[in-house]
Amino acid sequence: MRHLSRVFLLVFLLLLPHYGLAGETAYLPRGQIDFSRLLAPPPAVGSPRQQEEMAQLLALQKERTPAQEAFALADADRSVFRFADVLGPDFTPGKLPLAEAFFRAVTKNASALLGSAKEHWNRPRPYASNPDIHPCVPKPNNASYPSGHSTFATVTSILLANMLPEKQDQIYERAERYRFNREIGGVHYPSDVAAGRLAGTVIAAFLLEDQAFQADFAKARAEVRQALALDPIAP
Repeated sequence: MRHLSRVFLLVFLLLLPHYGLAGETAYLPRGQIDFSRLLAPPPAVGSPRQQEEMAQLLALQKERTPAQEAFALADADRSVFRFADVLGPDFTPGKLPLAEAFFRAVTKNASALLGSAKEHWNRPRPYASNPDIHPCVPKPNNASYPSGHSTFATVTSILLANMLPEKQDQIYERAERYRFNREIGGVHYPSDVAAGRLAGTVIAAFLLEDQAFQADFAKARAEVRQALALDPIAP
């Protein structure tokens, strides 16, 4: 009897209507993009290039201001709404529930696609190689290369720029500041950030060719443009 109850419950849940976009959506399977074959390996620990990058991070750490630290800390949040400072006060989760779910799914998908590359190279974080590096943002618990936050910023900015071509200059400039905040924060080398930018561009290119993605993208774009009082874009 208990078994039958579970079966009926499962059927009931499957028959429930689904609204918006599923937070677990994965447009691209994890193995579709092999970044270990697309990206150059990171500089080896102790190499001249790694030492040069370490010196750059130490200089940034010495010069960063409290305002820069606060900005980097806020940008540790991987949320599309970090772009609200260039998209305006109407770019909020409350006004954009569909877009919020859409970008959350994209962010999760991009992170999964990057996971095997991080595991492949397993590059230590700057502070793990040098105790003089003192991050002003939370210390991630995974490898350093490529930068996941930089990948996120790149994918997100490309999609936003395609939704809002009128604002693409501001969007791409904001993404650049977001990526740089990972260096200001002391948790990524410049080469991590550069690789994340490349990875994010590749992921965005694959996404924009995916049929299921295109349908969800169109819905999210329409919602964003309406919330920002912009004319709709023809399909």
